[in-house]
Parts: sequence; C-alpha cells; structure tokens
Amino acid sequence: MAASLRHPLSWLVGMAMAAIYLPLIPAGIMLIVPAFSAAGWLSLLNDPQLTQALIATLVSTVIATVGSLAIALCVVAALWPGERWRQLSARLPWLLAIPHVAFATSVLLTFAEGGAFYRLCSAYSPLLDRYGIGLGLTLAVKESAFVLWAIYAVLPESGLAQKMVVLRTLGYSRLQGMCWLVLPAIAPVLGAVMLAVVAWSLSVVDVAIILGPGNPPTLAVLAWQWLSQGDAEQQLKGTLLCLMLLLLLALFAGIGFGLWKIWRQTLPSVSGIRHPTRPPVVGVALGWLLPFAGLMCAAILLVLAQTRKFDFTSFNASLSLGLLSSLIALMIILIWLEWGPARGARWVWLPLALPALPLVAGQYTLALHLGFDGSYLAVLWGHLLWVLPWMLLVLQPAWRRLDPRLILTAKTLGLRQSKIFWLIKCPLLLRPILMAFATGFSVSMAQYLPTQWLGAGRYPTLTTEAVALSSGGSPAILANTALELLALTAALFGLAAVLSRLAGHFRKGLR
Repeated sequence: MAASLRHPLSWLVGMAMAAIYLPLIPAGIMLIVPAFSAAGWLSLLNDPQLTQALIATLVSTVIATVGSLAIALCVVAALWPGERWRQLSARLPWLLAIPHVAFATSVLLTFAEGGAFYRLCSAYSPLLDRYGIGLGLTLAVKESAFVLWAIYAVLPESGLAQKMVVLRTLGYSRLQGMCWLVLPAIAPVLGAVMLAVVAWSLSVVDVAIILGPGNPPTLAVLAWQWLSQGDAEQQLKGTLLCLMLLLLLALFAGIGFGLWKIWRQTLPSVSGIRHPTRPPVVGVALGWLLPFAGLMCAAILLVLAQTRKFDFTSFNASLSLGLLSSLIALMIILIWLEWGPARGARWVWLPLALPALPLVAGQYTLALHLGFDGSYLAVLWGHLLWVLPWMLLVLQPAWRRLDPRLILTAKTLGLRQSKIFWLIKCPLLLRPILMAFATGFSVSMAQYLPTQWLGAGRYPTLTTEAVALSSGGSPAILANTALELLALTAALFGLAAVLSRLAGHFRKGLR
C-alpha cells in the first residue's frame, strides 16, 4: 500500500511545487534577455539617481548584515550554554512575530522628523539620512533575531557545550571558545542564513519605503518604481537593476566566503595563550535589549494609535491570505517530506537566497500571460513562493530529528507508511507544525510586492495600507494600522504557543 501511495502522492506534490516555483523560469528569462542590451545598460549607467541609490543600498546592506551577525554572535558568546540562553530562545519567536513593517513603523514614528523622540528632545533635530543608515540599523536589529533563531536550531546543546565547559575550565575566554568551537560547528548553516539576510536587505522595498532614503531611494525601490511604469525604457532599466541586485548578492557572497576562508586559516591558535576572561556585559545587554525592542515596538504603536472605525476589508484580506497560504503550504510540505524526494532539492531555498524583486516580476509576467492577474487566487499563489520555504526551514530540522528507532519499530509491527505518518510522525511533530504554521502566517502578512502587483491594488492588506500611510497622513492612523498588523500576527503565535502547551499537557512525551 505504501508503494502504491508513494507514486501518486509524489506526482501530486511535485506538481504543486512546480506550480509554486514556476515563476523562477520567467524571472530568469526576464533577467537574461535584457542583459545583452547595450543601450539599456548605457541608459541605466547614465541615470543620475544610480550612484546615490547604489551607495545607500551598499551602506544599508553592510550595516544590516554585519550588525545582525555581530549582535547574534555577541549574544551567543555571552549566554551559551546556560539557562539564560534557553530563556532568550523561548522569547525569540515573539520577536520574530513582529512584522518588519510594524517594526519599521514604530522606528519611523519615534525617530523621524516630528517623531516622539524629537518632540521630547526639542534641542535636537533629525539628520538627513541619505545613505540608509537608519534603514540598516533597523534591519540589523530585526534580522539579528532571525540569525539567533537559526543558530539555536542548529547548535548542538550537549556535546559542544561540554567542550565549551572544558575550554573555559582550562582558562580560555568565551571569545576563544566561540572562534574555536561554535563557529566551525555552525559555519555551513550560518553561511546560508547570512546569504538570506543579504538577499533580503538588498531587495527590501516596504521597509525602505517607510524609512527611506527617499530621493533617490535604494536600488530595490528604484527598480520597483521603474518596473511599475508603463514606459518600456523605464521597465528595461528596472529589469537591469534587478540583475544588478543579483550581481551585488554574488559579490557579497564571494567577499563573505573569502573572509571566512582567510579567517579560518588562523584557527585554532596553538600558542596556548589564554585571553583574560571579562564579564560578557555587551552580550548580556544585547540579550535583554532584543526582547525589549519588541516590547518597545508594541508600546510605541499602542501609545500613538487612536481609536477609529475598524477596517474589515484589509483585516479580512490579511487574515484569509495568511491562513490559506499557511494551510496550503503546510499540507504540501508534509507530503513533500514524507513522499517527496529522499534527498530533498536545493532549489526549494532559492526564494530565500535571491532578491525578491525579480521573483515577483516573474510571478507577475506569468500571471499576466495566464490571464489571472488581479485576482485573489493570484495573490494567494504569489504568497506561497515565500511562505512555503520559510515553513520548510522551520519544519525540516524537526523532521530529520525524528528517532528512526520509532519508525523501525512501527514497521516491525506491520504498520503501513501512511499509518506511520499519521499516527506517529505527525503527533510527534505537533509543536514544530504549529510553529511552522505561525511562521508561515507571519511571512504571508509581510508580503508587500506580491500583493500589490499580482492583486493590482484590489486586495489591500494591513501591510500595504501601512506602507501607503507611511508616505503621508496621520501618524495616529499609521500607528493604528501597524498595531493591527502586529496584534494579528502575535495572536497567531500566541495561539500556537497555547496549543503547544496543551499538547504537552495531555501527551507527556511532547513536553
């Protein structure tokens, strides 16, 4: 029965994955064909906005990437292993639950001209941020939680922790333990995580629209503006700018890999020199400040928001898209893990490792040719390209950690593969499934470009409303919209946490 099930389900999940990842093909064609246009490149390079936009993009990306990595490693060096590390790990999902748009909105309402900080400190005036420094710092704080969460998922707690204790006993510092033990153990996964951070920082549009710089904006915003115009020359320049983002991503990846190889040759040091052990003040402080940043975001929006007539249109659109996309992605992922390719496929991670703008352009091109652009189905399909890999990133490590002895015992007792899947694997993975569902919902809520382009503006969500309000209008209404976005996402994470506790209460093995 298992053999007969495997082929139909494999074909089914293969077709579903192909339908979701199909935009990768037109996105690649869209980038390759204009790349040979000398006139297009000449027009792009002669554009007066390009130089300043490139500088702002590079500055914000470097600050976001280096800052998020530095914050994460400082916290790990200071708190791991120990009880405080486990406490911080338990709080990380709540910081991850804060949408980027809501977090950026709280920063805007606090530090922008006329914001809360400058109203309290009237002696100071906001500086003109032409280089995207504020954007980079905001992304660094927000992405550091993602980097920490990824490190927590792959960091082996027992064996490596014992080696760290031995190293500390011999008089070596926490920094030496980080360099000699932790980084080599997590280097492959950390490299992939930082590639995703670079790709996101290069191509982020909604946060860059909210925080600036404005004129000229970053390369991603500039490409989005050009691609949204009806002029063929402007669209060509926007396409070439997407290709430039990919080249910048490859450049960052090459520089990062080169720096890692150079630094790796210096380790381990055999001099036997012990560095003095100092109190990890910076790491401990950052470990407290990260959850505090999430609380401050919610507090600022709560204070600045005002009561108004509830907008059910954007709320219902956000809720339905989040729930449906997460549910569809969860069903596909479970079938993919059980009946899909045994070794998996690396191409499923491409949406996380590539800038989002060319992928959305590929989605829009495909939807336009198939004639279903501007529909709710197109928006839902567009969200799945990012919801599915993010949920797979959460669920796959837990799936691989399943004890194979349980599966072997079940097969020995004569259980079929389908029964093993439903009666053993799914109950054991209930908590990761709930967390993956909440993560997928959060990712869907954060999708700005697919909602705008594929929906043709007909399906406003809380995210698109917040981005539109950030360019002007009442700060109180903007805070109210961002607060609704934050509350809806946090409610799903809270519900997932409650259901996880209930599962542990009724099933002792899941505690």
